[in-house]
Amino acid sequence: MRRPVFVSLLWMIGATLGGCGARSVLAVDPPEVDAGAARDAGEDSGVAPAPDSGVDSGVDSGVVIEGPCQRDADCGGGVCRRAVGEPPADLVPLPLACGATDPGGFPLGEACRTAEQCDRGLCATSGVCVEPCGSHVDCAPDERCREVFVPTSPRSMQPLMACTALVAAPEGVRVVGPEPGPVVPGGMDFIDETLPTLGDNALVVWNGQASTTPFMASISTRMPREVVVDLLDRPADGPAPVWGAGALTITDTVTLLYPNGPNTPDERRGFTVSFGAGARTPLERFVVQRSGEGRVIDVDAYLVGGGDWTARGGRPPAELNRAMADAGAVLRAAGVELGELRVHEVFGALRDDFAVLEGASGPIGVPDELDDMYRLTAGQNRPGLAIFFVRSIEGALGIASGIPGPHVLPGNGASGVAISVDLIPLDEIGLVIAHEVGHYMGLFHTSEIDGQVNDPFPDTEECRIARDRDGDGFLLPSECRGAGADLLMFWAAQAGRISPQQSTVMRRAYFVR
Repeated sequence: MRRPVFVSLLWMIGATLGGCGARSVLAVDPPEVDAGAARDAGEDSGVAPAPDSGVDSGVDSGVVIEGPCQRDADCGGGVCRRAVGEPPADLVPLPLACGATDPGGFPLGEACRTAEQCDRGLCATSGVCVEPCGSHVDCAPDERCREVFVPTSPRSMQPLMACTALVAAPEGVRVVGPEPGPVVPGGMDFIDETLPTLGDNALVVWNGQASTTPFMASISTRMPREVVVDLLDRPADGPAPVWGAGALTITDTVTLLYPNGPNTPDERRGFTVSFGAGARTPLERFVVQRSGEGRVIDVDAYLVGGGDWTARGGRPPAELNRAMADAGAVLRAAGVELGELRVHEVFGALRDDFAVLEGASGPIGVPDELDDMYRLTAGQNRPGLAIFFVRSIEGALGIASGIPGPHVLPGNGASGVAISVDLIPLDEIGLVIAHEVGHYMGLFHTSEIDGQVNDPFPDTEECRIARDRDGDGFLLPSECRGAGADLLMFWAAQAGRISPQQSTVMRRAYFVR
């Protein structure tokens, strides 16, 4: 899969980002896409599904050429769809054949719960009717040809390549990209990129090629040249940063939120970012901006074995409703409400593989399957936050893929948050969800277990190592009373207090509508 260990440098970076279940990082595969990537990705980008030109396009008309296909262009008539009559076979590539669409079925891009609801018999795990493809050229400019899984029975999910939305953003959010970024040499060599104009706010996302581990080494102002964030040199007893930024995420993506903290340097000075990587890789860049703030978070809940939760008729289980209500009560303090809860169930071997996430791979030390699990969001075309409810994650109650995550870019190896349902009492799951959502939005721990402070907000109290009364090198909540232990983003959160400055970042998150 990924993660070559290339130098101890990356492990040093990982050590500075470790923290509870937030360990941060990201991924995607390049090519070219129109800068104005649309939100709906819901229109058929291939051959029109019913090119009848006055002739009946049903199977009896002689127009449809039957036989296997990969994309609509392989069919002389009709469309490329799920082959009729093939029995389910878990993880076996889904058989496709030319044929007619099913009358009354949902068209491409529409929300679905089962394959039978879509007019091609293709409903991705992310809950969207999809179109098969052979490569990116088969898809619309605002889509990318990526692997999705279609649930075909309560015990099977089958893969196919399908056109999937690049962007799923709320109204008022603008996305420019992907645009070509720098080519990072890899190894111990670094390269600089001058950031475009960021305006009042921006989320910048860079995607590298698989297994290259790109990372951000430093951020400098251009006028005058001054290093304002050195991500490779953060001593535990150093001052709080002026800009909340992380070197990398859980996969081959880098993210940067501007501003992140009231002392973030003025954009008019211009910025240069220095990049390194484990191996040579070109980067592609997205710049996401918005006007105003959002107030509502829609959630895509993926049931992956945690708590043995299942969805009956698409309805969330009672325990999930309870956990989300508790999370909503915490987030409400930041002026954010939870909106629609959409449930997606993972079946078969993938459920078994992802339910228990074990091991510690790469510089961040996270389970190797995490990025593959997050890629199940491919196809999602409605704004929202993906939360995966698994049984357990080794060493963590929860993991956000990045600080921040890639927000409005579904199908990425960092598109989501994971929660260890079986390791957490039901009445505490909501607090863990809210904590990890805070990371995904862009919030760091207010204080780390060793007293390091990565949080840039003056209105969050710090708990430094001087408060380590027993001298064991670890700051426990009891040692940090009155010094931020009651903050939601404390490294071992036990309460849900959110500061006004943190709240502003949460409302500005780009998936919040």
